[in-house]
Amino acid sequence: MRPEVLMPLRLATFNANNLFRRPKVFQLEGLSAQAAKVLNDVQKLEQLLTKTSYSGSTGTAIVDLLKKYEFDNSRVFPENRWFHINEVRGKLFRVKRARVGTNSKAEIELVATGRSDWMGWLELIRENVNAVSTDNAARVIQAVNADVLCLVEVEDRHTLDRFDRMTLKKFKASFRHNLLIDGNDPRGIDIGLLSQFPIRSVRSHIDDVTAIKKSTIFSRDCPEFEIELPDGRSLWLLGNHFKSQGYGVQAANDAKRLSQAKRVRELLSRFDLTRDLVVVAGDFNGSPTSAPLKPLLTTPGLFDVLKSPLHQGPSWTYHDGRQQIDYLLVSQALFVTLGSVGIERRGLFHKTNFGGKFPHFPEVTDETTQASDHAAVWAEFQI
Repeated sequence: MRPEVLMPLRLATFNANNLFRRPKVFQLEGLSAQAAKVLNDVQKLEQLLTKTSYSGSTGTAIVDLLKKYEFDNSRVFPENRWFHINEVRGKLFRVKRARVGTNSKAEIELVATGRSDWMGWLELIRENVNAVSTDNAARVIQAVNADVLCLVEVEDRHTLDRFDRMTLKKFKASFRHNLLIDGNDPRGIDIGLLSQFPIRSVRSHIDDVTAIKKSTIFSRDCPEFEIELPDGRSLWLLGNHFKSQGYGVQAANDAKRLSQAKRVRELLSRFDLTRDLVVVAGDFNGSPTSAPLKPLLTTPGLFDVLKSPLHQGPSWTYHDGRQQIDYLLVSQALFVTLGSVGIERRGLFHKTNFGGKFPHFPEVTDETTQASDHAAVWAEFQI
């Protein structure tokens, strides 16, 4: 039974594109062709470096990629590259200089003969997020005015806390509680929670694996947050950031996203969606008609708030003005209490304000000062 006295509950999700520091390659607008090429190369090099032996074509491919990104040029400063290699123990390679006539020529020579010869990893180079952009992310959050917010692409928990205490407080939009668990992605794009209500528990799914290949399911994580509402009931929020569409092999990306959607549906089977207050929120990196998302979007008793007749207008949430890739999916128990819903797009920059239909905040002047390349989705319920 519903309580005699109803309370308003506003929920939201927002991909903030990091808060203070972000990999340089991600700063390229959207995920450009250049960014996709760099990330593909990084992925390829990481895979090559896991090989037991670097002989033959493996070694040649490693050297070719190092040359491509000018690791043989000592005049190229590390901050001008997209990534660097941390060599903690042993060395992966060295640069030899050979004299050719009156000139010297740099050559890369692998020192390690395989993965066991050295300890280290690739790391994307980061740069500071534009301070105005960080403030504009706070303006989006202030405008949404949520009681509980799923915040996607956050560096770490200390960053989330600092953003809340410093930036959101400046805009009188801070929260009482925040939580983030480091996920599987080493690039600092994790899923955080900001809440006005106490957080009772959290369950991580970073170790969930597929049945046959035993490969990790979630690119980041699917943290299950249990939030204590003022009347003592629990609100469950499952935060998600599915596999990107922007780089890699599309078929593999789709398969990964499908696996993630299926797993979230499995997790939902523990709940009674007709009675429990459950939310699945985040950036799913796919449209409502995409096949990989179908298992999740067709879960019985689960509803997309943007499909409600209360939502008027287009449902796009991404900077291209065409795709909905950000979602608030709610259990039937919540959906029947839905009172209002919307998309906060004023943090996005567009030269024509999307034909004059969707103006941005005055402080958003270009791509570097926009809050994010995602809009925020919010919904208010009377529970």
